[in-house]
Amino acid sequence: MAQILVIDDDTSLLQMMSIMLKRAGHTAVIASDGNEGIQIARNTHPDMVIVDAMMPDISGYDVCVALRQEQSTKDIPLLMLTALSQPEYRGRAEDSGADGFITKPVTRDDLVKHVDEILRVGARNFPDFAGQPGPDEDRGAAQAAAPAVEPAPVSSVFAPAPVMAPKPATGPLSGLPLVVVMGLGSGTGATTIAVNLSLALMQYGRACLVDLNYRVGQVAVHLRVAPRGTWLNLLAFTAGSDKRMIAQALTVDHSSGVALIAAPQTPVPDRLSAATVHYLFSALSEGFSRVVVDSPMEMDATSIATLNEANHIVLTLGNDPADLVAVPNMLQTLEAMRLPGQFHIVLNHTRPHGISYETAMQAVNSPLAVDIPYEPAQIDAVSTGRPLLMSQPASLFSRAILHLARFL
Repeated sequence: MAQILVIDDDTSLLQMMSIMLKRAGHTAVIASDGNEGIQIARNTHPDMVIVDAMMPDISGYDVCVALRQEQSTKDIPLLMLTALSQPEYRGRAEDSGADGFITKPVTRDDLVKHVDEILRVGARNFPDFAGQPGPDEDRGAAQAAAPAVEPAPVSSVFAPAPVMAPKPATGPLSGLPLVVVMGLGSGTGATTIAVNLSLALMQYGRACLVDLNYRVGQVAVHLRVAPRGTWLNLLAFTAGSDKRMIAQALTVDHSSGVALIAAPQTPVPDRLSAATVHYLFSALSEGFSRVVVDSPMEMDATSIATLNEANHIVLTLGNDPADLVAVPNMLQTLEAMRLPGQFHIVLNHTRPHGISYETAMQAVNSPLAVDIPYEPAQIDAVSTGRPLLMSQPASLFSRAILHLARFL
C-alpha cells in the first residue's frame, strides 16, 4: 500500500516496526540514524516517515525540521515516535513539523491507526521556520558555544555516581523509583537481567538490588557476596519502625557499588506484608535513585504488593519454545490487576538457539522492549561475581541492557 521510512537507532525496534507495517500491508524502509534517514527521504520520497525522537548525533526533532525545510521532502507526512509522553514533548514534536505523535511501547493496532490516519490526511503541519537556523546550523552553534566534555569512561557506570534528575515518566506511575523484574516462566534469566539492570541504572545514581525470592535467592550468588543479612531481618519493619533496621539487611561491599538486600539461601515460609513492602521501598527510595527488585513469579501477597509499588515492571521471556506455554495466562493475570506501573516485555536469549523475536512478539501480542542476545560468557560472569555489564561492557548483551535502562 504505502512505502514508509522508519528511522530509529534501536535495531530491535526497527525490526518490530517493519513486521507490524508489513502485516498491515505496507513496505518498510529502515534507517538506523537521522542523517541516513534524511538522505533516504531525499532519494526515495517515501509516502510517510516514522522517526524516533531520541537518537544520537541528530534527534528526531531535527530530522523533522530538516525534512520540512527542504522543498523536495516538505510534503512527506511525519509521525514522531517517543517514550516521552508529557505535553511539552508533544508540543516540541509539533513545533518541529510532525503531523502525529505516538508513545512507546506502541501496539500494532495503535501504530496502524496512526499510520492510516496520517496517510489519509497527508502532511498538514508546516511550521514557520523563518529566521530560525536549520538543524545542522543550530547544532553546530550549540557545539561551538559549549565547552568540550570528555566522555565518561565505561567504568563510571559501576562506581557510585551523583544523583541525576529522573527521566520523564511514560505512564501512570506510583511515585517510587522502583523497577520490578519478573520472569514469564522459569529459566528465563530474570535474575541475570535484574542484576545487570541494577548496574546499568547506576549511571543515574546509586542503585539498590532487592532479591525477594523465598525459595533460594540467586542474586548474592551472581554477585559472589556473603550477605550481611536478608529480607528476613525486615519482617517486622513497618510504618514507625526505625529506618536504621535496613542496615541489618543491607550488603554494600560489591565492587560495582550496588547495594543488596539478599534473599535467604534456603526455602522459608515467611513473607513480607504489604505494609512492610510499602514502608521498605519508601525508605529505600530516600537513599537510592533506583531500586531494582528480583521478584518471584508466584503471585503471593508480597509479589502483588511489590508490583503495586513499581514504576516499571520488566517481564522476561526466555527463548525456549516451552517458555511460551504459560505466557498468555500470566499476561492476562497481570493485565487484570490494573497495576500502575509501565510494562516492558523483554526477550532474553538464555540459549544459543530458540524462538525468534517475531515468534515471541506473536506470543505476547505486543511489541517487545528489547531483544537481549545470548551471551556465552554469562557462565563466567556468575562464577567470578562480575556481571556481564562489568566483565563484557561492549558486548551486545550489555548494550541491550543499557538501552533498556534508558526507559526506566
